[in-house]
Amino acid sequence: MEKLKLKAEDVEDLTILSAYLQDAITMMSDIVYLRENRRFVIMLNRYIWENRCPDTGDILPEKNTPCSRIRTGLHFDDVLNISSRNISTSLKEHPLELLSIEGQKLDDRTFHVDFIFSGNGVIRLDCEMISAHMQDIGDTWPAKCHPKHAILNALQNDNTG
Repeated sequence: MEKLKLKAEDVEDLTILSAYLQDAITMMSDIVYLRENRRFVIMLNRYIWENRCPDTGDILPEKNTPCSRIRTGLHFDDVLNISSRNISTSLKEHPLELLSIEGQKLDDRTFHVDFIFSGNGVIRLDCEMISAHMQDIGDTWPAKCHPKHAILNALQNDNTG
């Protein structure tokens, strides 16, 4: 498997990072904000979506690999501030499931970048600009299951029925 190495410089690029990082798992112990460096760093266990057909979720024949995950590092530079909602920062080993990353350009030309987690948890980055880098690290390992979402299953059933 080819390891991903991506960067994001605008809101549209964040959409691509979000798609690759959907259903990634992390913990508070794997998240740090280096205020003096204006850098936000997060390590995740990324589900490897690119091995699956986007329409059916089936393993692509040319990939012929089981459901798997890989360790992935992501950092944002030029972060002015960080805040969170509905996330306990004291529970360092509590798993957090990333649902999406959303970016918004503000009137003052800065950006909000929201990490949306299951359970209505949000980590917000206030950024001077969007400057993000994502890179897979190490080897893959088998995932326990293929992530499933009720809304996606309903949409798929509507398209086939």
